[in-house]
Amino acid sequence: MPTDILTSTFMAFRAKLRSMAAGIAGSEEADDIIHDAFCRLWSRHPIIEDETEALKLSYTAVRNSAIDSYRRSTSRPTVSIEDSCHIIEQEDETETTKERQQTYEAVVSLSRRVLNKRQFEVFELHDIKGLGYEEVAETLGMTQENVRVTLSRARKSIREIYRKTQTV
Repeated sequence: MPTDILTSTFMAFRAKLRSMAAGIAGSEEADDIIHDAFCRLWSRHPIIEDETEALKLSYTAVRNSAIDSYRRSTSRPTVSIEDSCHIIEQEDETETTKERQQTYEAVVSLSRRVLNKRQFEVFELHDIKGLGYEEVAETLGMTQENVRVTLSRARKSIREIYRKTQTV
């Protein structure tokens, strides 16, 4: 019975959920976002008691998936193969590239010293190795929400310390 509640509620509000996802991440991604959100909810379907709870969880799941999709697209913009070949040809170890590499190494080194073990693990898996929240959560045995909070705190610590070292 809970499966019927989740499915019927999700399908009844699908258009509104899609509209919300399109407003956050763009219309091209909206269908993928609501599909991803429904798949995430499916694992929780035995504990969904009624239609109101299913609706609240649906909106929350779609919103979070849309925000994740938007952040991924803005933090890692896609480049066509032709453009990437052109970019690679132009980037012959310029000073800017060397400076970026030095800054990157400084941030990683700083984060190793400043962050506690769990924060660094989350930071490394998500920001350095490029894993998504779900993958990091599975790897470290955490919830996705805990991964988001830990990553946010880690970034804040790194940002504060990095700013202090740059002003000195």
